[in-house]
Amino acid sequence: MYQDYWGLSEKPFSYRTAATELYSSRATRAASLRLQYCFRNDAGAAILIGQSGVGKSSALKKLAAEDLKLRPFAHVVYPTLSCAELQRVVAAEVLEKPSVDNNDSPDTILLRLRQALRGHAADGRHPVIVFDEAHLLSDDALNQVVLPLLSVGDMDTSLSFTVVLAGQPSLAAHIARNAQLRDRIAVTATMDGFTSNETTEYIQSRIHAAGAEQSIFAAGAIEAIWRLSAGNPRRINRLCDMALLVGYADQLSEVTASEIESLASEILPAAA
Repeated sequence: MYQDYWGLSEKPFSYRTAATELYSSRATRAASLRLQYCFRNDAGAAILIGQSGVGKSSALKKLAAEDLKLRPFAHVVYPTLSCAELQRVVAAEVLEKPSVDNNDSPDTILLRLRQALRGHAADGRHPVIVFDEAHLLSDDALNQVVLPLLSVGDMDTSLSFTVVLAGQPSLAAHIARNAQLRDRIAVTATMDGFTSNETTEYIQSRIHAAGAEQSIFAAGAIEAIWRLSAGNPRRINRLCDMALLVGYADQLSEVTASEIESLASEILPAAA
């Protein structure tokens, strides 16, 4: 809608960031390095912590896209399923099948998982099993699904796979209360929001990549975006996208701090 007005060939700020478009912030690079260490050294389990919207899922997908050995890449995004349902979802992903028989017992499914993991190891693959929104996993899910999976790896050194628990900051305390699981976490990676300089670079790089020849956002506007968003990429994208729309509607020559301040109360509660 606003692209032609600002001289853009595409929308520069998407609410869903593709892994290939993930901005390489300091926090993203540091977290990715820790996770790569876990994968390459077959350390077993890792946790990835960060507020909603900082790009945890995108960072994981980018790592998978860059290393074809990380297959299958099982991204489990249903933390509130029952233990039985959650185990079947994991098994279907690792077995690379649409589903697993509902009549299979937990022990049978675990045996099939072990056999599948052996096959992947024999093929030189390193499966990654990500439990997203892991701070929402119940104690039963941790004890009956995650721990048995890790125990399979402990008992069979021929297996090569990594379990990643990704979630919001409360995940750290959740894990700390479970001694058995805590002792199996080899790597803890944390992702934060962008710094002020990173926010400036990110915004400018996105609008120039979209074809803009002018800066569009005044320096004061970018400072306001960083301050009001706390550097959270998802909030930055929402603020910038709506600011471009408002600027088009009001026929502005650039977006200033005034527009950002006005939009913040409307947008940030929904993005939090």
